[in-house]
Amino acid sequence: MGSTINWTYFLTMKTALIILIGVLLFSCKKGEITVINLNNNHIELMGHGGMGYSNLYPTNTAESILKCLGKGADGSEIDIQLTADNQLVAFHNATLNENTNFTGKIRDYSWNQLKDVRYTSTAQLNYKLMNLSEFLSSLDGIENYTFTLDIKLNKGAEETTEYIDDFTDALDEIYSAFPIENSVFIESQNEYFLQEMQSKNAQIKLYIYPQKFESGLSIAMNLGLHGISISNDRINTVQVNLAHSMNLFVTVWGVNNRSSNIDAVQKNPDMIQTDAVNHLVRYLKNN
Repeated sequence: MGSTINWTYFLTMKTALIILIGVLLFSCKKGEITVINLNNNHIELMGHGGMGYSNLYPTNTAESILKCLGKGADGSEIDIQLTADNQLVAFHNATLNENTNFTGKIRDYSWNQLKDVRYTSTAQLNYKLMNLSEFLSSLDGIENYTFTLDIKLNKGAEETTEYIDDFTDALDEIYSAFPIENSVFIESQNEYFLQEMQSKNAQIKLYIYPQKFESGLSIAMNLGLHGISISNDRINTVQVNLAHSMNLFVTVWGVNNRSSNIDAVQKNPDMIQTDAVNHLVRYLKNN
């Protein structure tokens, strides 16, 4: 006959072991982040178009961005397009067809024609397109926040060079109107756009937005850019360190849940654009 198991003792020891493991894991978690980057060893927490996807607010609306700032984020990424009368408008998609009550491209219309366009992809239909200049004018303490303008080049019938000339002029005017040279960055996939922007205002901090880290590093070095903005799954810790060794800042995006937040933080980038704002605010605060 086998020995009798003391289940009370067994369960007590099992509970104690679980508690001990939890304490050890919590202790490790509290001390596991040692940020070393070019941004004064601080990771800038950026919302993706505000609070990100899967949120009540449509991305790139003033409501989403203000909510993001109110949650404790340092700032937000904002997708920017150009209207027919050279106003800068926050919008992601190539056309208005999919999630608004309008059709066509932003470039097809003046701001006056677009100012009452409403999103249709949410339960609440009272959200409108955001004019960048109007938003910055309404923001108290603009110098306290960081924004990255993700340039969406969706031109109309004109030549690309003409369109980019209009776009960079409009951005240069924004930088002249507001004290934002140290807090509002620009990222683009287009080398020509970045060169044109550079020629008009060399003080603006510009980022290349590459498909591969190696090509981004090469372009950033050749053009003398401020940094690289790249999907989190296309860069590793070694590559972040390599960019830093060349004095290039690194922004990672495509960060949309808790696990990818943690993965991104552990690579020590200078900025993270996240869809999971609430979690990343808590995670960085608690570590």
